[in-house]
Amino acid sequence: MSTRTTQVDDLRLVAQPSAVPCTELFVRLILTDWSLLAMLEQVTHAAVRLVGDVVDQSSPSAPAFVTVRLQLRGDRLVVEVDDDLVAPNPPRDERIGVRTGDRGRTTWCELPLPGGISAGQVRLPRRGDRRTLVDEPVSGEPVTADPEVLERLLNRLSTWSD
Repeated sequence: MSTRTTQVDDLRLVAQPSAVPCTELFVRLILTDWSLLAMLEQVTHAAVRLVGDVVDQSSPSAPAFVTVRLQLRGDRLVVEVDDDLVAPNPPRDERIGVRTGDRGRTTWCELPLPGGISAGQVRLPRRGDRRTLVDEPVSGEPVTADPEVLERLLNRLSTWSD
């Protein structure tokens, strides 16, 4: 079995309650991209649990940062969560690994890929050279987001954290 990482995607969030639904969306997007929807429930559960643990331990007045990372490695999908909590509690599950460092910890779990496939056999998306989906203005002015779209997105996310 090769332990070489074939694919990695990650998302950095503030450890607030909205990080949990953002994690769910991120997992759905990446597993769709990687054609691994058969693992959706299992990976979502693991990622949400790890991120939720950081959110629960984070101070609302000075929240930590949390990075959710999905990796294809060997015959496994690895869910990693980095945080910068000052004195985190240990994980509640013996099937979860933890590495501590100078700037926080990384908590992870490994899930077997379905059907005995390896990371090299997972159909990955073809990504082009395009930097952005938004056409950049010729004038050199920065591209800004539509305030109405952002407002709808934030309203929807806020209802998920209730």
